[in-house]
Amino acid sequence: MTTLLTDAEAFLAPVLHRGKTRGLSVLEQIASEDPSLLQNSGSPRDVIIRKALELLLNIHRQLELSRDATLRNEVLFNSGSRRTVDALLDLISLEGIYPDLLPGVGVPIHRRVKSVLRNGTVSRATQTEGQIDQDRCLLLYIVTELDKLATSNGKGLYSAFIERTLVDLIAARGQLAYNPDANQSNLSHAVALQALLDEISLSTLFPALTSLLHPATPSWFVPHISKSLSLLPSRPDGVTSTISFIASTATHNMDQNEPNSGIVLSMEVLNRTSKLLSSIPSSMTAEEYFTLLQPQLSMLLEEDGTDMQRAAAYIVGNGILGRRLYGAPGKPGWNIFVRPILECFNPNVPQSKESSEDEISTFKGIISTNDDLHLALRRLAALTLTYPNPGLVKRLISPILRPLWSISCYSSYSKLANPMYTKISQILSTYFKVSVGADGLIQLSDHLLWDGGDQYKFTTNSFGGVEILVHHHDSSHTNDESVPINQINIRVEQFIELLKDGASSADVATVFLHVLQKWLLGTRSEQSGLLIGPTADSTINPMQQLIYAKITQEMLHRNKDDIAAHPDSIFAIIQQMLLLFINDARAREMTKWKSPQLSVTSMSSIVNSEGVRKTPILDQEDPIELLSISLSLLNALLSSMDGKLEESTVSILGALQKSISTIIHHEALPQSLVILASSTSYLISTMLLLPASSTLNTQALSPYASALATQATALQNLTSALPPIRAEGLASLTSLINSSSPVLDIPSTTILLSSLLQDDEEFVYLAAIKALAELARRHPKTVLRMLIERYTDKEEDALLDVRLRVGEALQTIVTTLGTALTGEAAALLGNRLIALASRRGRRPKAAEVKRKANLVAENQKTEAKEAWGGEIPQLDENEVADDEAARIADVLSGWEDQDGEEDVRIRTSALSILGVAIEANVAGLGSTFLSGSIDLAIAILKIESSPEKAILRRAAALLLMSVVRALDQAAERHQPLGFGFVEEGLGEVSEVLGYLRDMERDEMVKGHEGEVIEGLARWRAKALLGMNGGEDGGIRFGLEGGLKGLDVSLDRNDGPRPKIEEIE
Repeated sequence: MTTLLTDAEAFLAPVLHRGKTRGLSVLEQIASEDPSLLQNSGSPRDVIIRKALELLLNIHRQLELSRDATLRNEVLFNSGSRRTVDALLDLISLEGIYPDLLPGVGVPIHRRVKSVLRNGTVSRATQTEGQIDQDRCLLLYIVTELDKLATSNGKGLYSAFIERTLVDLIAARGQLAYNPDANQSNLSHAVALQALLDEISLSTLFPALTSLLHPATPSWFVPHISKSLSLLPSRPDGVTSTISFIASTATHNMDQNEPNSGIVLSMEVLNRTSKLLSSIPSSMTAEEYFTLLQPQLSMLLEEDGTDMQRAAAYIVGNGILGRRLYGAPGKPGWNIFVRPILECFNPNVPQSKESSEDEISTFKGIISTNDDLHLALRRLAALTLTYPNPGLVKRLISPILRPLWSISCYSSYSKLANPMYTKISQILSTYFKVSVGADGLIQLSDHLLWDGGDQYKFTTNSFGGVEILVHHHDSSHTNDESVPINQINIRVEQFIELLKDGASSADVATVFLHVLQKWLLGTRSEQSGLLIGPTADSTINPMQQLIYAKITQEMLHRNKDDIAAHPDSIFAIIQQMLLLFINDARAREMTKWKSPQLSVTSMSSIVNSEGVRKTPILDQEDPIELLSISLSLLNALLSSMDGKLEESTVSILGALQKSISTIIHHEALPQSLVILASSTSYLISTMLLLPASSTLNTQALSPYASALATQATALQNLTSALPPIRAEGLASLTSLINSSSPVLDIPSTTILLSSLLQDDEEFVYLAAIKALAELARRHPKTVLRMLIERYTDKEEDALLDVRLRVGEALQTIVTTLGTALTGEAAALLGNRLIALASRRGRRPKAAEVKRKANLVAENQKTEAKEAWGGEIPQLDENEVADDEAARIADVLSGWEDQDGEEDVRIRTSALSILGVAIEANVAGLGSTFLSGSIDLAIAILKIESSPEKAILRRAAALLLMSVVRALDQAAERHQPLGFGFVEEGLGEVSEVLGYLRDMERDEMVKGHEGEVIEGLARWRAKALLGMNGGEDGGIRFGLEGGLKGLDVSLDRNDGPRPKIEEIE
């Protein structure tokens, strides 16, 4: 190996070592040192490139055959040996491949990895007729030989080849395969190119293929590279690699000074990834493409709580299912991603007309196991909870609402912990929150005991899991199966919890109205012609009546306020019950009602002592007890009302009072009911005799009822544990702010929004910043004052990240206000920010906490020494600390509070806000504020000279740049500032900055200071020469009317030219 490297180094000596090039190309320099290369029959270029390939492959084969890892490390990681290998690769690429590439094919030289070859003029391929075929043969020889490196599976010089020459090989192969001007067949080269791409890992191919697409790429080359890129996600692990590549490019473009723990999946990354992966390659159909992506995306959807799951959910939910072309029911995206999930919860058991009963009966056993359901549920939860889209959530959940409900109930039957219950509860809660109306909740109340229907049923296994089985029918099967009472109680309890988590106040009232009507009226509402709401079911069975009764009872206990907020419809149902009682009592003298119906007293006969239903239907009932329930409900509702009545409520209460008066005088009424009816009538009279002012208050408040309801819903959503629900609450609150709703209390709203800046989800706290900006546009003084107080944090109770986010909000608000930032608000902002950015900011509490922590650590160390009997041995003495890591740790430590001083990051943030404020409205801030900012920036550049304060000095330099830009813009716009600057003062600033620039060690700060000096010089020149911007965008030198007796105009087209006359 040493001999091979020595030969290669001798061959490359003219271009590896410094010397006079005398304008020679790289090839000419090599040939000048070794005349024997020119004695061959081929051209010098051909001979030299072939020689370089021979040397390179000899080294590669030697390493590939060797099992000595040390030898490989010496070649690849020794600077001298690696430089020789890189020089061979560069020589082959730059002098062998590039001269034969057509314009635009390949990576531009200036963007390619820097060559290690000594400078020399770049040779060009000879384009004479006799040389074209020879050059093509050389290119074919080069790519054929380099293929041996590309297919070596990581052995030999593979890593060096991938780093320096792979993209050049792909470009050469691509030109040979797709050049439209080639006279020979390109098919074999296209096959070879595809084989090459198949051998390379995705993490290497993405940047390589992307680098081949640039503005100069030929039009015939772009489609093939784009096609290859579009097919990469369909390869194994292609989706993960695509996400990682896009995220890595975004991370690379981020500020290098920001701490970065790896891949960051921002919304920009998710949008770009979603757009890319939902674009169908031209060579495939949507079905084919999505079929290849489905296993990868489904696997990512199952990774609970990971960033990849978030990305997969966004790609499938927004990119594929969010587009009608692919995501509508029956479309490719729906069939491939959604249909398997839905069929797992709602199996399609064979039931065609041609299928006989024997065929159906042979479909036995388990349809969906607990593992199948759990897997489908994880995918469904990822799609509905990560980034819930109301339309998508409805399309996903509506077809399987009942199965999800049944699985949730069965999961809670077992005493064993089942993670499916929590997920389904979150899914159903989200579904009902984003759904419009209470139809889904009403559907569940009508089918609370639903268990799969006629084709399949749910059951629990011995491990507490849920399974779906085929429902076998036999001759003894009836509709009166035993239902344990404890299961009914569990389902009612879960339904009430679902109302609490997912239903609005209006939806709760609607559901209560429905179950109350079903329970109390049943089929009689149709017969009496007093139907309210949906058509009553004429086949309600006793078990369902029991469920309605239990739901009503629980809702009255837990949702009294929501029900009392919408009383009119409930009053109407109670009125129906009273009228039915009066009419039937008169006709049948209180013996029985006209049709058999369930009563509350007889519900005890539905179940026996073992908790199993016994009697399917009852022929007798107790109307007195139904009347008692109706009056008790009316009494409870009236007690919950706040005394502010609508006109419709007053009307129906009058009708109720008349009916109650009639019932009180019925001779068969028990004494207990007489007392209850009397007290209820008295309560109604009290409500109807309220002062007129109450009615006026109701009328005055009625225009704001909608806004109050929106506000209540928003506040409820903001307390949700689900980030999308919180975002929905913020959207509702922002709509109230935009409409300047009078129901908003500005200080309270500001406090609420500022607390949301602590949210972990990016799209939540960014929405809070946007809402604060809109609020500040209408109430700048209040919002700015409260945010500045929280930003300065005098009580020292806020975390650093929270204060930085408040600073981000302040910066957005300042940008939004623009020229409106004046007066008291501007003065408050400027004074606080200058004080915070300077060294005047003190944090004594933080200093005391740090002192105590250091004291505790010192005491612990002392105790450890005493316990050990001397110095504590260092177990990691052989480990050498990483200098770079130590330096970073020192910088981070220097940023934190030092001896009670303000954190450097907060001071930097304050300087940034100052710069934005100055550029937004320099005239409104005043000269005192501006001079104070300049003095502050100069002082920071002078005093804060330590390495860890580099970010602070950068911010100070940028503040001065903002001052220069603001002054320049004001001059161009002819904006009167009301103050000016003394020439000597600006000169002094420039001199100080010049001195500081010479002393500065941070290159970025030095560059900023140089730009400020240049900007000040330009602004001073303009001020001295009067070179202000004119209204037409041109430059004015201040000569108009500048001399007494001489009227000078720069507009040549404005009248005749002036004449100069001599006068005495």
